[in-house]
Amino acid sequence: MAGVPEFSTGRLGSISTSALQLTTAVTHAHRGVQVIADSANTAKVYVGVSTVTADGGDTTSGFPLGAGESIVVPVIDPSTIYVIADDASGSKVFFMTV
Repeated sequence: MAGVPEFSTGRLGSISTSALQLTTAVTHAHRGVQVIADSANTAKVYVGVSTVTADGGDTTSGFPLGAGESIVVPVIDPSTIYVIADDASGSKVFFMTV
């Protein structure tokens, strides 16, 4: 029987207008990370790299997620993912690494 792949889950709350690292807990190599915006969010959350902005420019704007929307990011190291919101409402996201 094949082994169960390692995965982890988490939440990042209090997302506002400053970019936050999704997670620093990297215990093993991953194949991807699913990020989902909380269904109660009133602001859009943008997913990107450390220089991510909330619809701030052609080269820095992240991928927008409205409330309840999700994206899968195919990265080995989930600590390279950052999020930012377009207002200071305290949005949150949930994530799962696989």
